[in-house]
Parts: sequence; structure tokens; C-alpha cells
Amino acid sequence: MTKRLTGLLLCVCVLISCFTFGAIQTAAADASAKKTGADYGLPKNYLDGNILHCFNWKYIDIKNELKSIAEAGFSAVQTSPAQEPDNNGKWYWLYQPKGFYMGNSSLGSKSDLQSLCTEAKKYGIQVIVDIVANHLTGDHGKIQDDLKDSKYWHNKGKCSNWNDRTQLTQYNIGDYADLKTEDSYVQSVVKKYLNELKGIGVTGFRFDAAKHIATPAEGDNFFNMVKGVGVWSYGEILDNPGGNATSVMKEYTKYINVNDCYYSGNITGNMRDKKVATKESEWKEKGIDGSKLVYWGESHDTYSNNTDDGGWTKYLDQGVIDRSYAILASRGDARALYLSRPQSTDRENIYAGSKGSTHYKSKEVAAVNHFKNALVGRKEKYTTGDGCDVVCREGGAVIATANGSGGTKTVPNTGGLVKPGSYTDEVSGSKWTVTSTTMTGNVGSTGIAVFYSTAPYEEPTEAPTTQAPTTQAPTTQAPTTAQPTTEAPTVSKGIIGDANLDNNVSIKDATIIQKSIANLFTLSEDARLLCDVNSNGGIEIKDATCIQKYIAKMNGAGNAGRKYEEVN
Repeated sequence: MTKRLTGLLLCVCVLISCFTFGAIQTAAADASAKKTGADYGLPKNYLDGNILHCFNWKYIDIKNELKSIAEAGFSAVQTSPAQEPDNNGKWYWLYQPKGFYMGNSSLGSKSDLQSLCTEAKKYGIQVIVDIVANHLTGDHGKIQDDLKDSKYWHNKGKCSNWNDRTQLTQYNIGDYADLKTEDSYVQSVVKKYLNELKGIGVTGFRFDAAKHIATPAEGDNFFNMVKGVGVWSYGEILDNPGGNATSVMKEYTKYINVNDCYYSGNITGNMRDKKVATKESEWKEKGIDGSKLVYWGESHDTYSNNTDDGGWTKYLDQGVIDRSYAILASRGDARALYLSRPQSTDRENIYAGSKGSTHYKSKEVAAVNHFKNALVGRKEKYTTGDGCDVVCREGGAVIATANGSGGTKTVPNTGGLVKPGSYTDEVSGSKWTVTSTTMTGNVGSTGIAVFYSTAPYEEPTEAPTTQAPTTQAPTTQAPTTAQPTTEAPTVSKGIIGDANLDNNVSIKDATIIQKSIANLFTLSEDARLLCDVNSNGGIEIKDATCIQKYIAKMNGAGNAGRKYEEVN
């Protein structure tokens, strides 16, 4: 009896141990799964973060990298098209689909994509899928049966005038027949596919060749239908959309978001040429809200195509792209796309289903994402100085050297947005000292510095005034002969742009001008004459910009650096 009781007790203990061990394992798994986007510092709204373009990756490969993607600060991933392609193998077949459905693909199955979406949400990461909607494969016999009828296609020949909106939206792109997207049945087919993606957890769409689909104002309700699906979308508009470009872009952004390829290309092109940027934005300057824009350091087109067909970034050093991305991705309103570069630069050796570079894990790329995520909603100012592009945000800054080299730099703290103090660069670990007007520190070998504080931001205050105490001084007036004259200053020499009168023109002078405009510094009368760099009779931000251009040896520097007596 005792032996039987002992045996029973042992069995119970073993069972309890098994259940306990299993419970511990389950709890550990749950704890791991519960480490969501907030734990990785990802924003609540993924549109406040940046997007990793997993170009050509299998869904399973993206799924296996989700932890690293979250750690690198990306709030979304973008996949290549999920539609069944005409053929498997080379990447461009993915952009020649048979129809609007998921089928056999080098990227994986529908269940694989659904599994990716489910797992991604555990990390606070959303999934964006590329959509090919204005055309299908060039082999008309392979497309889905219900779209074969000619009434669903424009039959007007090839587009020859890329500035003509009618040709752009109703003529063929090369050998690909143009789908009649204004047709209600065509829209219903596409809508069914979009809802299918939405149903398995996809939370964003990227529309390939979006400028080849007309807007509702032009008689095509396609993008209004897309808006009705209720999923965030953006359209690929690589260059001029034809017609009145600004009004056309404004029309698109009523329904979808768009690439700002002009501005993105400007930043990357200048980094390639070792120059600071020549503009702060493109479509924003023309009245389009920044929240409607998507930037990129490079796209799959600029990398994967031949150099004579738009593939202009493929041979650029990764560091050039990273420095461009640093400036674009740190902006406050838009989001930016980071391309996982394919393993080959040869268009014919880039394959669907082939995992690309994992350089997205690098310190410099992750630091920029962390910066953007940490400072959501805070104001920003863009500037240049000391051979650098600079994004100042309320709480920190991202600095990228135009020539890619490191070294000590002093750049403007534009608008005093970065609170004075000492900061540590997340990339190199170097220290940066910030005053109300300047930021000085060492940029590491990547050419990128990122520093910030998540402490509540306080608006910069003006320097205390030097008013006399309330107790009045004796009222005895000085003799009238001692009163200062009101004659204009008689400076007859000096260097134009020399705000601090040290007989040199430097970034410090541009900073002093900016500070004087903000009423944080009072220029002497002599300095005021020297600071009218563009000779328009006043002191304004353009004078500071002239000085920055003079330092960067750019055109448009006004009279900066010239002797005052030579000009006046």
C-alpha cells in the first residue's frame, strides 16, 4: 500500500512538473510575443515611422527578420507584388501579373503572406504590398478570363508624348496594354483583390505606375474606389505626371499619397556629387502637404533597371544612399522608404524570392529611424552648414556630411529648436555641444551623426533684457553737447557677411544673422551694413543663406566675402 501511494505521488509530481515546465515555456513565449512595437520604440501610428522595402524577399524571409526590423526602428515593411506573375524567376516578372489574385509566386503563398502579417503585428510592424493595376502581362492569352474582352482595355497604341495626360493614362506603356481602369467592372475586380489582401492583414498598398491611372477629375474613379477600401495607399509617380503637374499631383493626393521623387533624387544626387542640398522640398513647395509624401534614398527602379533606363543609383556607394536616407527619413511629416539592395547590380541576375542586403541593421540607419520615432509630432527646421545637410527637430538633430567624411563640424541650430546642452551621437558615441545657435561635435566615419533627447521640449526663450532697475536714477541730465548724434554709421571697409567683425566670413556669421532676425542678438551698426549680403537694404534669412552658400562654394552667395568698399 505504501509503495503504491508513493508511486502515485511520484506520478503526480512528474505531471505537476510537466505542466509547470509547459506553463513556463508558454509564459516565456507569450512574453516574447508581447514585446510589441512600443517596446522597440515604434510609433503608435506606423505612418509616423519609416518603411523597409524588402524587395523580392520571400514572405518567410521577412517573417524571420521581423525582430531585427523592429530593433532597427522600421514601423512597416513593403513587399513586391503578390499577384501571380506570368513567369517565375527574374524580378521584373512580378510586374507582369496574370490578374488580380494571389497564386504561385517565388515570394510564397497566400497563407505565407497571411502568416507574415499576423507575426508582424506582434512587433508593431505593418505590411504594405505592391499592386500592379494599370496593366497586366503582355501575353494577353494568359490573363484572367473575365478581363480578356477588349472592352476592358484602351486600344490606342503606345504612349509617345509623356507630357500628354491622355496618352499617359490611356495609351500602352511599351508592350503592355493599358487597362481601362475607369470601367466599373475593372474596378470591381481590383477592389475584390484589395479587400482580399486587407482580409489577411495587409495594411497598406503601393500602386506601381500610378501616374498612368487617371484621377477622378479626369473621369476615372479608380483611386476614389481605392480610398473607399479604407487602407493607406501611395502611388509611384517617378517624375513629371504630365499636364499641369502641380494640379495633377494635388488631385492625386486627395485620394492617395505619392512619391516625392524630385526631392529624393535631389538629395541623393547632391550626396553623390559631394554637395549640400539645393532645396528643402519639391511638392511641399508647390502646396502639397508633407504628410502626403513618401521619400526614398533610392528605389527598386533606380537600382534594378539598366543605367540607360533609370538605374542611376545601383553603382553608388551604400554610404551615399545612407546619408541621403538620413536626411530624408528624419523629416517630421513624410515617411521614407529604405531599399534592401538586391545582391546583384545586373538587371538579368536579380531574382524574385532572393533575399537582399541586411545593411538596414547598421547603426547609422537604425539611429535615424530611432530619431524619427522618438520625436513624432515635434517641429523641424532644415538647413545646411559646414558642408553638411542638417535636420533640426525639437529635441535633437540629424547631420550628414555632403562629402561623406567625418571630422569636427559646427552647424546651425536653426530656430534654436535643439535645446542647449551636451548630447551623445547614437552612431559614433561622440559628444556634441549645443548652444542656442550652433551645434558642434565630431561626425564619425559614416558621415552621419544622430543625437536627441526625448525630454519634453520647451520653446526657446529670448535672452534676458538689460532694463534698468525699477528704482529710478537721479534725473540730472547730461549736458546737451554730450548727446549721441543720429548720423548714419560711416563704416568704409570690412568684409561683407562678417557679422561678428572678426575679419572673416564663417558659419558663425550666418548663425548671428539668424539669431538677430529672431531678436536674440543685436547687431552693431557696422555689422548691419556688412550683413546686407544680397544688397536689398535689409537683414533677412536670405543673407544667412548667401553666407552658407559662400562657405559651400555654391552659386547664389550674393556679395559674401567681398570687400565692402568694393561694392559700395
